Amino acid sequence: HLGAFMRPISIHTAAWRFPGAWPDANFNFAHQARLIQTLERGCFDAWFMADHLAVLNMPMEALKRSATVTSFDPLTLLPALATVTSRIGLIATASTSYNDPYHVARKFASLDHLSGGRAGWNVVTSANPHEAQNFGREEHLEHAARYRRAREFYEVVTGLRDSWADDAFVRDVEH
Repeated sequence: HLGAFMRPISIHTAAWRFPGAWPDANFNFAHQARLIQTLERGCFDAWFMADHLAVLNMPMEALKRSATVTSFDPLTLLPALATVTSRIGLIATASTSYNDPYHVARKFASLDHLSGGRAGWNVVTSANPHEAQNFGREEHLEHAARYRRAREFYEVVTGLRDSWADDAFVRDVEH
């Protein structure tokens, strides 16, 4: 299996400066659509989009030149990319520390339905302590607490995903 690890265009912080690169690619849907279609034609199995919920801890001058600092939200971008692809898997990061299980379950279920079963969830507990401040918290949960929460979170999300039988809704217009 072959997967592309993107953020969403490149992991290298200065890739946007390469001759012929797209400097605005992280916020240019047309570029991203062309890229994922190229990956799909190249028989890639999945596009994995990493996500961060806070600016990375980098010197300000480096941040100003980094294309990895900003991008679309993965669970907004990937459903849109599902409409321009047909086979490639669509995998996104979602933090168990700074989301609620119901919201994660609903967003990934939506992506799964929109993509015809091509959704994947990269479960993370968030390592960047600066993310806490973006969610009104004074400090990041300690490591063991984050992983206890993640185990329970995963069980709740998968339980929600499996809570409806395929034939649970009767859609018989005659009755």
